[in-house]
Amino acid sequence: MIHQSYAVSALIVLLSTPFLIFSVQCQFGVPKVPAAISELNGEHSITGEVPFERSNQGFLSDHDAADMEAILQEAMKDVETMAMITKMKDENPEHIEELRKLPQIEIIGAMKETLDNMKLIEYLFKDKEKAVEEMEKEGMIEKAHIKKYRKNPELLEQDTRRGLYFQFISLAVVGGFIE
Repeated sequence: MIHQSYAVSALIVLLSTPFLIFSVQCQFGVPKVPAAISELNGEHSITGEVPFERSNQGFLSDHDAADMEAILQEAMKDVETMAMITKMKDENPEHIEELRKLPQIEIIGAMKETLDNMKLIEYLFKDKEKAVEEMEKEGMIEKAHIKKYRKNPELLEQDTRRGLYFQFISLAVVGGFIE
């Protein structure tokens, strides 16, 4: 039980990294992100590697690159995601241009971290009530939303997935991987 508690705490710390590079406000539906990022594993894997395996050539394994590519390909097919990207670029052109000055390796590193967090939430939300409790304890839930998430832990999972998806897509836009 101590090991599981430690893993949950470690996951909470990872998820507490800045959620978005910049604020994105949109009024579109929920993007068609896989309910579980793990659905990508295997289907799009070109190496058969296990998740989180690090490549000897760098921090991004072939498996990670394949998963990232799969997310980007699905995002480009999604009308709502593409509308969100257009709106984001129209409302924040100076901010995006400033962020594009960052080294490409930093943007890819942030995308990899976001991908890892998308995979890690699979573990965190196996026990949705415990996830709400742990995220509340870590101060990751605004006080105004605590009651709502306690009543409906699935909503916290959806919001967390959506936030990570928007973070990933925002980074992809900054990196020029999706237009």
